[in-house]
Amino acid sequence: MFLRSPKPFSRRPTELLIGVGFFVAVAACAVTALLVPDTQVEVRFAAMGVAACLYAVVAADLWAAAVTGVLAWTLATGFLTHPVGELNVTGGSDGIRLLGIMGISLAGGSMGSIGGERI
Repeated sequence: MFLRSPKPFSRRPTELLIGVGFFVAVAACAVTALLVPDTQVEVRFAAMGVAACLYAVVAADLWAAAVTGVLAWTLATGFLTHPVGELNVTGGSDGIRLLGIMGISLAGGSMGSIGGERI
């Protein structure tokens, strides 16, 4: 006997959305590394933020959006700032970039969640 009612059936599990978000972040990192020059670090971070936001809108899951934002930040910090692949956090500017990518990713996840409930 259940002490509480079982969870309703979820069409898309969060774990699967996080895995897809990882591949989206890796693909965005690869495309950004090919198309944006090394000297334009902020443009590279903006491209990663936009990719994370667009995926979060489609996923419509705040947990997946948050994890995808962190993954996008780590990939951008490790491969787009330092081309040798070192995750080297240098201080305040990296913290601001993390907050920026997380903010835009969570905003996209919120918009996707709100838009999905209206339908």
